[in-house]
Amino acid sequence: MAFIDRDQRSWIKSRADVRTSDEEKKPSYPAMLATLGLCSLVALAPLPFASMDMRIVAVWVLLLSGVLLLAVSQQISLRDLAFLFGFTAVSLFWAFVVSEQLSQTSVLSKRLIAPIWEQTSAILSEQLNGSISVALNEPFFSAGSQIACLLSMLCGYFVGRNRNAARFLLMSFLGSTLAYGVYGLIAHSFWPDYLLWHRKYNYLGSVTATFINPNVAACYFGAGSIGWVLVFAAMGRDRPNEPPLPWRERLRSRLHFSPLRTLTLLACFAMLSTTMLTGSRAGSVLSLLCFAGALATYFRRALKQRGLFWGFPIAAPLLIVGAISTLAPLVNQRFGLQGFFDAGRWQAYRSTMKIIGDFPWLGSGLGTFRWVFPEYRSRDIPSYGIWEQAHNSILEAAAEMGIPFAFCLGIGWFACLVVLFRGMLRRKRDAILPTAAFWIGLLVILHSQVDFPLQISGFALAVCPILGMGMAQSFSSRVGVNLLSR
Repeated sequence: MAFIDRDQRSWIKSRADVRTSDEEKKPSYPAMLATLGLCSLVALAPLPFASMDMRIVAVWVLLLSGVLLLAVSQQISLRDLAFLFGFTAVSLFWAFVVSEQLSQTSVLSKRLIAPIWEQTSAILSEQLNGSISVALNEPFFSAGSQIACLLSMLCGYFVGRNRNAARFLLMSFLGSTLAYGVYGLIAHSFWPDYLLWHRKYNYLGSVTATFINPNVAACYFGAGSIGWVLVFAAMGRDRPNEPPLPWRERLRSRLHFSPLRTLTLLACFAMLSTTMLTGSRAGSVLSLLCFAGALATYFRRALKQRGLFWGFPIAAPLLIVGAISTLAPLVNQRFGLQGFFDAGRWQAYRSTMKIIGDFPWLGSGLGTFRWVFPEYRSRDIPSYGIWEQAHNSILEAAAEMGIPFAFCLGIGWFACLVVLFRGMLRRKRDAILPTAAFWIGLLVILHSQVDFPLQISGFALAVCPILGMGMAQSFSSRVGVNLLSR
C-alpha cells in the first residue's frame, strides 16, 4: 500500500498543492481568460499548416495582444519590471532596425542604402528611391511572425507567474503535442501522401503531422517527449524529507503503475517514436540528448547519493545510439548516406557569412534572405533545392538585421537559459516547470543553429510561451514585492 500511496502523489494532484495561502488565491476572471487564451494559442498554432499564412499570424497577434492586456492588469513586481526591461530593450532594438530598413529618409538609410538600388537606377536610367532592404517593404510583411513570437514569450511570462496557470499551460502544450503526434502516426500509416487535406510531394517517408518540414516536426515532438518524461518522473517521486529507498524497493515502486502513470508512459513512448520517425538527424539526436539531460537533472540528488551521477554521461550516449538504432531506421539510413551534416550546409554558412560581410550593420532587410542568397550561393552547393533559410537562426538574423542585433539576440537567448538553469537547480516546489522549460529551450536553441524551427510561426508560438512560463517559475512565488495591483 505504501507504494500505491507514493505513486498517487503526482505533481498534478498533490496534497501539498491543495493548501490555500495568500499567494494562491482564486484567480480573477481576467487572469482566467488570459490563461485560456494563451493555452488555446499553444494548442492551435501548429494546426493550420504551422501558421505559415500571414493572415493566421495576424489573428494570433490580435489574440496575444488581448492576453497581454489581461495578464498585465493583475500586478507588477520588481522582478517583473526587470524582465520587462530586458524584453523592452530587445524589442526597441528590433523596432529601430526594422524602421531603418523601411525608411527612405533617415540618415542611416541614406548612407547604408543597398547597392542594388543604385545598380537598378543605372540600368533603368531613372533614379529610384531605395532603402536599406534589398526588397522594398519586405520587412513590413515579414514582421508579423517575429512580433507574435515576442508577444507569446511575454504572455507566457505574465500568465506563468501563477503556478496553477503555469501547470495548465505546460499540460496544454504536452496534450497538444500528443494529439499532433498521434495524428501524425495515423496519417503516416493511412495517408502518407497528404499533409492534412493537401497532397504533399516531399518527405513522403517522414512523419510531419501538420508541419511541412520534418526537422521542425522532430524538434516539436522532441520538446513534447521531454515534458512527458518529466511528468512521468514526477508522478513517482519520493517525499523530500524521506530517506532514499533502496534500489530494489525503488524499482518495485516504479513498476507499480496506476492507470494515469501507464497513460503517461505510453505518451512518452508515442512522443519518442514520432520524433524518431520524422527522419531528422539533428532533431532526433538533440532531442534524445536533452531527454537524457532532463532525466539526469531531475534525479540528480538520487544519482549523487548513490555515486552514479558522473556515470550517467557515459551511459547516456550508449542509450541514445541504441534508441536511434531501434526506433529510427530512416535516421540510420541518412547517417549512412550523408553523415551527421550535409556537405552543402557548410557551404551555405560560408555564403551567408559573405552576405553578412556586405551588410554588417543593419542587414539586407528582414525576410530578404531568400532574395539575397542566390547571388552569394556557392557553386559547391548542389544545384537542386531552394534555400529559403540559412539553417542557422543567428547567422540568418545577422544577414537580415545586422551583426549588432544578432549579438543582442544571442545575449537575450543566453540570459533566458541562465534564468531557467538557475530556477531548475534552485526550485524545489514546482521544479518540473523550469526544468522542462530549460531543456525544451536548450533543444530549440541548439536545433536552431543547424535548422530553422524558430522561424516557423506554428512552432515558435507553441514553444515560446513555455520558455516565458519557465522564467516566471524560476523564482519562488512566495517571495515578491508588488508595486502595482488591481
